[in-house]
Amino acid sequence: MKQLIRLTTLFCACAALALTAVAGPESVSSGKEMKQVAPAPLPECNWTGFYIGINVGGQFGHSEDTDNPGGNGNTWNHPDRPWGYSESGVVAGGTVGYNHQWNWIVLGIEADGGYMNVDGSGREPGLAPDTFGHTDSDFFTTVRGRVGIAMNTWMFYATGGGIGLNYEQGVTDNDPTPPFTGVLHNGTHQDFQWGYTFGGGIEKMFGCHWSIKAEYLYFAIDRNDFTALDTSDTVYRFDGDTAGHIVRAGLNYKF
Repeated sequence: MKQLIRLTTLFCACAALALTAVAGPESVSSGKEMKQVAPAPLPECNWTGFYIGINVGGQFGHSEDTDNPGGNGNTWNHPDRPWGYSESGVVAGGTVGYNHQWNWIVLGIEADGGYMNVDGSGREPGLAPDTFGHTDSDFFTTVRGRVGIAMNTWMFYATGGGIGLNYEQGVTDNDPTPPFTGVLHNGTHQDFQWGYTFGGGIEKMFGCHWSIKAEYLYFAIDRNDFTALDTSDTVYRFDGDTAGHIVRAGLNYKF
């Protein structure tokens, strides 16, 4: 009986040894097990970068003419008394600019150009009901700095700089009294005039690249000096001023 127990014990030990040999040694952790890789975080959106865009809107304002003493000592009906009229038109064009963001402050520079119509005319009151002032324009451009406050994908900004306008201003006298029936004199001045502009706006970013904005600008064009020559070769001098308000919307793409 003892011999049977010894044989059984020996058999179990050999079987265990065989199973161990077949299974191989237990793997030891190397500390380099594969771990689940987290997805890379999306880049944080900010306002830094170059951008281009388009804008469209309207403008409305006021033009004035002043009878300026001079020109052979002659003046028109009301020397040194300005008289004015309303003007308005469409604004549309393209934009290019650059922003740089530090924390919540955004500094940038922006230029735009396109079409702006300063279309208006008005009758001189008083002794000359047949005398009209008129304005017109086509191409415009602005070069402005911008200072903004960023609130994630929103930005509130102030802007200011120079505005240039291809601009015509003049005075026409249609005298209905014989023998002067018809145009008595027509004085105009057309030139690319500079002035200043300032305002502000709000801009909203979508998907780190696209943004839309709403903007207001006040502008004033430098004084125009022009003359008119009547049928008797008498020279009359005038000063002209135009100022107004631009309200527009824009769409930008940031690179």
